[in-house]
Amino acid sequence: DMIFGEMTANDTEPIVDANPNTRLRTEVARGDMLYEVFPKAVADKLKAGQKVEPETHNNVTIFFGDIVRFTDISRVLSAVKVCDMLDRLYLAFDALATKHEVFKVETIGDAWMGVTNLENDQNET
Repeated sequence: DMIFGEMTANDTEPIVDANPNTRLRTEVARGDMLYEVFPKAVADKLKAGQKVEPETHNNVTIFFGDIVRFTDISRVLSAVKVCDMLDRLYLAFDALATKHEVFKVETIGDAWMGVTNLENDQNET
């Protein structure tokens, strides 16, 4: 499942995918921003006007990803190349998150955050 190893300033070519995140992009285009912020089950309830009860999850893992030396990298690359690099990296993260049922909480700048065992119980490995 390794899409790329170590990413450097030279790895700035965007991934060209004719259909990236189709479901999510369709929901955003329809104005369903709740799916960007909440797990699907919560967003569905909110959209239907239902009350969302608090939930307890016994075993979750929160993942924070950050690019080492991002400030240095962004100093030597053009803004377009930095954006292309981030797009390539986080499209790959998003694809892996979807595959492994990791709920993406947020992407800000060069930081990515996700949570496991939030939407579905996952076996310990």
